[in-house]
Amino acid sequence: MKDCNCKHENNEKGAATVHDHDLADRDGAQSYTAAVITVSDKASRGEREDTSGPAVSRILSENGWNVIYESIVPDDADRICMELTHCADKLGAALILTSGGTGFSPRDVTPEATMAVLERVVPGIPEAMRAASMKITPHGCLSRVVAGIRRSSLIINLPGSEKAARENLLSVIRPIRHGVEMLRSSSSADCGAPTARIVAVCISEKKGEQKHAVDEVSLLAKHGIEGDAHAGKWHRQVSLLGEESVAKLQERINFKLKPGDFAENILTRGLVLYELPVGTRLMVGSALCEVTQIGKTCHEDCAIRKAAGDCVMPREGIFVKVLQDGTARAGNSVRIVSKPTEDASLF
Repeated sequence: MKDCNCKHENNEKGAATVHDHDLADRDGAQSYTAAVITVSDKASRGEREDTSGPAVSRILSENGWNVIYESIVPDDADRICMELTHCADKLGAALILTSGGTGFSPRDVTPEATMAVLERVVPGIPEAMRAASMKITPHGCLSRVVAGIRRSSLIINLPGSEKAARENLLSVIRPIRHGVEMLRSSSSADCGAPTARIVAVCISEKKGEQKHAVDEVSLLAKHGIEGDAHAGKWHRQVSLLGEESVAKLQERINFKLKPGDFAENILTRGLVLYELPVGTRLMVGSALCEVTQIGKTCHEDCAIRKAAGDCVMPREGIFVKVLQDGTARAGNSVRIVSKPTEDASLF
């Protein structure tokens, strides 16, 4: 472990906000948790309103990240190091973004403080952000932002201007998600691995009731989807079905099929789910799951089978157990993390 060489002292300047409802998840997987640190002398003293930090947090939230910590600190290397190590080592945030202190002023020391705590540098992220900025202004080449890894956290500097911070973050928001997936996965991740997208997430509060779409679901390790009647300590905790499978029957019936009509929890697009062998590990949104079963017996009173003479869930639906906590919503990815071992057990 590379230790920060700065001297950390108790410093009451600045302000920090910890979102209490997320602290209970520290022992679980935090593949999509994020911390946002604004670096500004004036903002830390209350002499200027911080607009870049809230703007960055909004972008993260809109893209499925769970912002668990926000703070404002002065342009002080010691304090910046202390905040970065706190977010990485104590909070375990998967992504840590700083805003400010990346210019040419003698007080702009965020890159130096960041480099002091990094274990590995990720130069491609700043390169991509500078390239995106250069398309907007030639001054983009003057940015000194850096990025890298400490433990299992990805740390990225952003400019202090709200506009520039937004532009820089949006230019890399998708690649950094995949980077965090690789960083947090339990085995080596393949950048070329097939990836699907989640079309809808569904639950039913009681068994026997039709599943219905919701905005987001929480997947809990050894349990399944929070609030779903089919969750529990068994091997069919979460069900997935491909939109491609649904399309096979849609043209054979005279009513519109909705997400959840096949009792699937998660409807996907872009991956042939039923060809995945049992034991395959998937990142479903930010949750790590493992395939436990392909298909199941169709209910005798299946309305779709009666209408179309067939049902795809028995052949092409799959079931997974949840290995690490996470969340999933429409638009999130479903990615193969690893192939199964010969000795995969259910629990």
